[in-house]
Formats: sequence, structure tokens, C-alpha cells
Amino acid sequence: MSVSWVFRKHYLWIYDSGVDFLANYTGVKCPVCNKRFTEDDDIVVCPVCGAPHHRTCYQQLGHCALNDLHIKGHAWEPPHEQQTPGQAPGGSAGGTACPACGAGNPSTGLFCQVCGAPLHRGTQGQPQPQQGQPFSPFGGQPYAAAPPAQNPYSAAFGGLNPSEEIDGVSARDLALYVGENSGYFLPRFKQISQGKPVSFNFCALFFNFFYFFYRKMYSVGLILLGITLLAQIPTLFVMPEAVHFALDHMNDIYAGASMFEFISEFQPTQHLWAYAAMEYMRYFLLAVGVVFSLFANRFYLRHAVKKVTRVREGMLAAQGTLDDRRYTETIARAGRTNRAIVVIAAVGCVVAYFAVYILMVMAIMVS
Repeated sequence: MSVSWVFRKHYLWIYDSGVDFLANYTGVKCPVCNKRFTEDDDIVVCPVCGAPHHRTCYQQLGHCALNDLHIKGHAWEPPHEQQTPGQAPGGSAGGTACPACGAGNPSTGLFCQVCGAPLHRGTQGQPQPQQGQPFSPFGGQPYAAAPPAQNPYSAAFGGLNPSEEIDGVSARDLALYVGENSGYFLPRFKQISQGKPVSFNFCALFFNFFYFFYRKMYSVGLILLGITLLAQIPTLFVMPEAVHFALDHMNDIYAGASMFEFISEFQPTQHLWAYAAMEYMRYFLLAVGVVFSLFANRFYLRHAVKKVTRVREGMLAAQGTLDDRRYTETIARAGRTNRAIVVIAAVGCVVAYFAVYILMVMAIMVS
């Protein structure tokens, strides 16, 4: 088993998968040589359990030192060693230990670099939250629904074991593909794979087809975009008469007539069916948006599983073996998000709308 996680000094980087760093391993002991990690050590991490090793130790051993415990679902956790007051775990005196997860942080820091908990809560002597207690990032009472502090390594997997499979794909591979907010998606993917098809996604409802483009579900986004365009057909029949009405009342508009009064005065005399259908199209689009948002996470799971499986099968067919490092890099590049397509789609919609409007104005003025 090759190592897929890449370290730069003592911070963990996961190929832009939404979690830039998970933990500081300075001062933790390597399970092979039993020596403590330093700032300058080259560290690698087991992709299954998260146990850190010296790169040379891992390569010499050929596998994770905790390999025998993988079958039991073991996940590595940092040791809770006795620290002197004011000393961060594994660090030198003067650092600040996080009151929630115990990770070492700079003494000037305000929030934990690992779990985000505030490092200073009010005056000295004030009770600190115990490990596992939910916290509010701005002080005050903890959030009612906030999850307890968890192993930083497992945060990207939503509490799942990285080797746990969801529809034939490991949680590690899905987390690499999803990227941003993988900790949100993976538990929902697990529920869906266990027979719960409905999982509401508010972003899918609010952003509509833009959201699916953002998550690289282009086919679903195009279907939603097509439905949205078809729902505008009645508007296209009514718009010429509405534009003509606006041009005839430009003096009223310049005189300061409110837009609400102006719109309420418009009563079409042609294509009355289209004018009546416009109202129903609004409810129709809302209903379509709700349905797609209820199944958005299911669509995403099927999409991610299909893409990851295609990458794995393609590499096996081409090479006969799986280079885990190249495999994880390919998954990360194939997945994640696409902000550029969202900007392009938004600009395209605005340009198309005004282009249609201008063409209609020009046609009316010529006639």
C-alpha cells in the first residue's frame, strides 16, 4: 500500500480536498522508530487510519505500523500526554494548547488551527470547555446542534472510517473527489447508500442549476437549465406586447411613475393563454427546484461513484496496477468544484436576457 497523503514539514495537505491542514504532528512519536517528530521531519500518513510515520520508516517497513488494527476499524488519535502549564502538546513552552482538541497553536493565535475553537474564552479561571463539548466560534452559549470536537484527521470524512465503502467506493476516495465540504457530504452519502433516498440540499434549491454546474454535475445542470428555459416560453409570447406598452408610456416612467403601478396597468390583449401560464410557471419551477434539491445529494453520490470508478478502472486497464499517489491526484483533479463554469453560466444568462429584450425593442421600433 503506497502513501497518498503529502506532507510539507509537519502539516497535512490533501490535494485541495477542502481541508488544507488537519493536525500538527510535532512532538508525536513515530510508531516505527518511537522518535518524536520535529519541525523539519518528512512525515507521511497512512491513508487508512491516519497514523503519522517518518517517510523513511514507512518505506523501510513497507506498510503502516498499525496495519494489524485496520481490520478492526482503528483510526489513529494523538496521544494525550501530560503537559506543563502554558505548553502546547508536543511543542515548547509559550505555545497555547487548544481547550477543545488539545492541539498546539501559536501563543498569538485566537482560534485553533485544527478545530477552530477559540483559544481564549474570557478571563482566566473561567471554566474551559471539555474535549468533545460543542463551542461557539464567537463565544457565548454553544450551538445546540454543533458536533463535538473530533479527531482532526476524520473531519474530512464526516466521522466515517476512510476505508469504509459507500456503493463500492471508499470514503477516502469520495472525500478526495468531493473536496470542499466532504465532511458534510459523506455522512449523507452513507445514509443514502443504506436506503434513505431523500436528503435535502438547500444550496441546490437556492442556486438551482448553478449549483450542479459548480459541483460538476453538468448533465443535471443542463436538464434544470433546459426546464428553466422551457418555462420562459409563455413569457416570450407576452414580452413583445409588454415592451410595446412600456415604449408607449415612457413619458409616465420619466415622470416618476412607480414600477408597481406601471406593471399593474399592463393588461395584454393577445396570447392570453401565455399570460395566464406565466403565473403557473413560477410554481412549476419552484416545485422542480424542490424535487431536485431533495435528490441533489443522491445525484451527487451517483455522479461521484461513477467518476471515481471510471478513474480506477481506467488506470487498472492501462497499467495493470494502481499507483495510489497518481490515482488520488487524478481523483482530486477530476472532482472538486468548478467556479469558472458558474461565472460563465451567470454571465451567459444575463447576456441572453438582455439580448432578447433589445431585439424585441428594435423589432417594435422598426415596425
